[in-house]
Amino acid sequence: MLRASFVPWGLLVLTGVYFLAGKFGLSLAFVHASASAVWPPTGIALAATLLLGYRVWPALFLGAFLVNVTTAGSVWTSLGIASGNTLEGLLGAFLVRRFANGLKVFDRARDIFTFGVLAGLGATAVSATVGVTTLWLGGHARWEGLGAIWLTWWLGDVAGALVVAPVLILWGLDRTVRLTRGQVLELLLLLGSVLLVGAVVFGGLGSPWARNYPLEFLCIPPLVVAAFRFGPREAATCVALLSVLANWGTLHGLGPFVRYTPNESLLLLQAFMGTMAMMTLLLAAIVKGHAQTEAALARVAAIVESSDDAIIGKTLDGMIASWNAGAERLYGYAAREVVGRWPIALVIPPEHRDELSMILERLARGERVDHYETAYETVQMTRAGQRIDVSVTVSPIRDAEGRIVGVSSIARDITHRKQIEAALRERDALRYVAGLAAAAAHEINNPLAVVVGQAQLLEETLDAAGRRRLEEILEAARRIQEIVDRLKRINRLELADTSQPVPEMLDIEKSSSGGMSVSD
Repeated sequence: MLRASFVPWGLLVLTGVYFLAGKFGLSLAFVHASASAVWPPTGIALAATLLLGYRVWPALFLGAFLVNVTTAGSVWTSLGIASGNTLEGLLGAFLVRRFANGLKVFDRARDIFTFGVLAGLGATAVSATVGVTTLWLGGHARWEGLGAIWLTWWLGDVAGALVVAPVLILWGLDRTVRLTRGQVLELLLLLGSVLLVGAVVFGGLGSPWARNYPLEFLCIPPLVVAAFRFGPREAATCVALLSVLANWGTLHGLGPFVRYTPNESLLLLQAFMGTMAMMTLLLAAIVKGHAQTEAALARVAAIVESSDDAIIGKTLDGMIASWNAGAERLYGYAAREVVGRWPIALVIPPEHRDELSMILERLARGERVDHYETAYETVQMTRAGQRIDVSVTVSPIRDAEGRIVGVSSIARDITHRKQIEAALRERDALRYVAGLAAAAAHEINNPLAVVVGQAQLLEETLDAAGRRRLEEILEAARRIQEIVDRLKRINRLELADTSQPVPEMLDIEKSSSGGMSVSD
């Protein structure tokens, strides 16, 4: 909202603009001096309230009062009419903010439709009703003429809301022009075509015989081009430009809407221009929405394609529908080889295919698969037949109505992580064994020392044959002591040397240098 740059003197400027636009509108009043089929102030009031906020109401009220009090009626009727005009702008802005996405009203087709119904048709009826009632109560309008006055008042306000307000709001939100040289040329050609169409349809340009034909359909192509090629702001500008040409031509007795009276001609024209405005704004919003959707899809596609994870889309019968570069690297199949040709079972080992079938069947029945919508670990298979550990997340793909039409899965290779986990488990097991070995060595070492000591004491009491046997006993004890020392050394290495790579640290033979064979 443009409140930051709003200053008090802006209220006076707004009052002046409203007053001049109102005097112009009432200069085209034919059915009653206070009711005109051309009423730009409605669009000005609605746009000002949306852009600047509700605090502009004094400017709107003062402008409307001055327009009426200097034209016809009394001070009291002018106050009543000004109240209706002000309430129209405030109510229209409130309804747009509440139900039509506020200043972003022209971004979505449904919001534009809501804008047309509530602000274009609804709020304007308030002003027409209050104004006509005020004229009747003040004695400035006869009962039998109220219907014609009300219809003129209302259609004039409707056209102001649908034709004038959008162009003011859109330019008020964004006044920058970012066009390439080619787009500038295209825009000039578009504006030229609008002027040409306006001159042909409403200006009498062309052969005299063509003036009797309903050529108003010629207004559609340039407006469609504006909606497709430029967007809501430029499209609304073309509608406003065409409206100026159409009103000028109709007032001069030219164009397909000329009837017996100028007021009837203008009423038909306002209905036509309001319809053209709605059609053009709706089309421009739809085109803009599609462009934004395509851009968003392109960004998502780029993210998916550049992901290191395998992201795969599948139909409910398991047929592969999409296959990103991550899937190509993980499984070894190119996208052109598998998309639309092979089921996802291509990369799933036979013993795991029942799991996939169960997921697809449950999704096809509309059931939830919460367990699989969080990552779970399984085994899959590459093109070379290698089995790989993967972490997989499965999610349903839904259409615009929320129906499940497919499945997407994200698979991440966790083979290396699994290998590390297995090595860590092996290291922990070996550390446990080493601890047991150290405890056993301690238990063996004490009685072994007693045996060796007692054997050495017996050496002096034995003869030669006994000494030879005692030497064999002591040699066996030394070998046992060597084994005990090596067991202690293995335990110290396992508990202390964590800087080595896991496989190297777990190599018992390498840890116990000097090598102890089983035959020892």
